[in-house]
Amino acid sequence: MLKIKLALAALSLVASTTLANATDVTLWVRTSSGAVLQGLADHYNASHSDKIVVTQITAEQMVPKLGAAIAGGAAPDGAVLDLIYLPTFAAADGLEDITEFVKSRPYASAMSPSHIRLATYEDKIYGVPALPDASIIAYNTDLFEKAGLDPNKAPASLEEIAADAKKIAALGNETYGFYFVANSGSWLIYDFLPHLWAAGADILTEDGRTATVDTPALRETIAAYRDMWKAGAIHPTSRSGNGNNAVEAFASGKVGVLMTGSYIVNLLTSKYPDVKFAVAPIPGPKGGASSFAGGDTLAVMKGIDEEKKKVLLDFVDFYMTPEQQVYITKESGMPSRTDLAGDAYASFDKRNLVSYDILSKARTPYTFSSDELFVSRTGPFVNLIQGAIFGEDVDGSIKTAQDAFTKVLERTNP
Repeated sequence: MLKIKLALAALSLVASTTLANATDVTLWVRTSSGAVLQGLADHYNASHSDKIVVTQITAEQMVPKLGAAIAGGAAPDGAVLDLIYLPTFAAADGLEDITEFVKSRPYASAMSPSHIRLATYEDKIYGVPALPDASIIAYNTDLFEKAGLDPNKAPASLEEIAADAKKIAALGNETYGFYFVANSGSWLIYDFLPHLWAAGADILTEDGRTATVDTPALRETIAAYRDMWKAGAIHPTSRSGNGNNAVEAFASGKVGVLMTGSYIVNLLTSKYPDVKFAVAPIPGPKGGASSFAGGDTLAVMKGIDEEKKKVLLDFVDFYMTPEQQVYITKESGMPSRTDLAGDAYASFDKRNLVSYDILSKARTPYTFSSDELFVSRTGPFVNLIQGAIFGEDVDGSIKTAQDAFTKVLERTNP
């Protein structure tokens, strides 16, 4: 009996020592990604003594709350936030340099290039992909067939989309060939800018410090959109809507081509199973293909305790395993790694592979003033689209945008 008591006491001591050494790591995530990150944390916590404690922050409040927390010395240990804000937080010295960790990972080459680019500042890496997504087009194969188009052949250029859209609109009965969200900067950088990238152009220089608005690719893209608008081929709510009815409009069978994102495949198949559709990368005016690399990046906060940093990076290694990547794909639609197609999509709709494959070519604007340039409803990017596509003065709209971009960049560049 004495031996048993001593053994139990020893086990109790080991357990208490283990618990004493266990580390809780706080991780802030956007509510839009909260369920998936909480699930991953639960999986991790179930097999580790150290714990990931997830706190969900309303998406619109994540950036200001995180900024205030960093300034007040009360930041979480890590944060999963929209990748477009990584340059701003890195330039403000709010994030921990994890370059060595990223480059040493066996899956380093499989991380979304745009997520790593946006997490890089002055040659140091401050984040890793968490929950990526990509923009694509979806097209109604029934409408293509009714309009005399090949339903098995995706439009290979924006000019081809415009021609197809006009043929579909000619079917009448309130049928439209094209739908995009023109009154939301968040949507526009997601589905309009890839036309430029597919043509080898951009609206900002590589370092994000100079505006390059007026390019042949931009003018050709605007010309194709204006052509569709004047022909009555664009759904009328595209001009003023915020995107809330975009999927429903497409699912109604009255829209030929929808500018959308990687989520569309699983959403349509689950909620609108009768819709016949295919998906494709976003083409440039005359060809090529690109996409907006969106979604979340996990960043470690500056000055984190070394033990907590170790746990947080171990969590990254955990969710990058094939098993957890399959879970992410099931819950979110796209894995964090670009080398696991067979594992990630083995039991899912193979149309998801279009987004998966284009992610390696996808881009994201590298900027320190994303909200002011792109997101603001009164900002220069939304004004450019509204004026150049729906207005009468294309040259004036482009010049005004170039000047406005330049003023913002001169004031906000670090």
